[in-house]
Amino acid sequence: MNPSQTVWAFDREAYDANKEVTFWCRVQRQSILNRFGTFDYYFKTQVLRPDGSKVWNTTYGFNDEGYAEEKLTFPVFFYDRSPNKLSPAFGTLKVRTAVVERESKREVSVREYSVAFTDGKKQPASSDVRSSGKGGHPFPVPSFQYKQWRLKSWGIGIYDEVSIGPNTYDRDVRAVDVRDTFSVNEAMSAWDKGHKFGAMLEGPPVNTYVNSNNLPLYVFGYILKHPDGDNNGQDPRYRTSSYCKNPGAVLFTFDVRKPGRYRIEFLLRERDKPSWEESSWVPIGGIDFTLTQ
Repeated sequence: MNPSQTVWAFDREAYDANKEVTFWCRVQRQSILNRFGTFDYYFKTQVLRPDGSKVWNTTYGFNDEGYAEEKLTFPVFFYDRSPNKLSPAFGTLKVRTAVVERESKREVSVREYSVAFTDGKKQPASSDVRSSGKGGHPFPVPSFQYKQWRLKSWGIGIYDEVSIGPNTYDRDVRAVDVRDTFSVNEAMSAWDKGHKFGAMLEGPPVNTYVNSNNLPLYVFGYILKHPDGDNNGQDPRYRTSSYCKNPGAVLFTFDVRKPGRYRIEFLLRERDKPSWEESSWVPIGGIDFTLTQ
């Protein structure tokens, strides 16, 4: 499969559909043989369903030349092995690979790859992808409400902003790929393809909380905590803030290029309260995501 394509629309009836979604990997054992003439390591491959359950967990040995390779055809996992083929396990599946020490069972050189599958006969709406908290969406939505504003959805991923009306605020934020782990290359490539990488926050339609001048009552900001300890938006004076777009979503875009574990915390502020005072900002909650090399 093409590693740059992380979202697949699968149609069981399409010709050679299985072959279009085959993951192939090959790894080489670098060090020498042990005193028994065998390698000290195994190669393990796991495939996890969208709900986190394991559908594949197999350990392989290395051949005489020090290679281990495997081909995984995904429809076997999300369709053929689905408990109910009338409702296949569409969503984001993860492939997890690791080199395992033979004696200690310790895993080294662990890698994870995410591939999302949708029903090719039914293209899902953006709300189907980003709001459920199941079926591949890794960001459960907590209960949060402040006066007229209630949290409906949030996420990290690749998005499009689509104009849906003449007003500047009439833009729909549509999810392209939402998950908790991306590679740095995927995040950067999204911009090259005309998409945006960042964080989405969704609430009610903007017209439910406007003032007498028809302006939104609330603005939103975030604190982005980097793996090296740096924070964007920690100081409220320089906190990035924005209004929601109709029908009720705001997209915060950012350029992150360092691998590691990130955390983003969202905040709400009444527009008439001073932005430089921390007491003006109401914490909504936060989500974690990872960037790999």
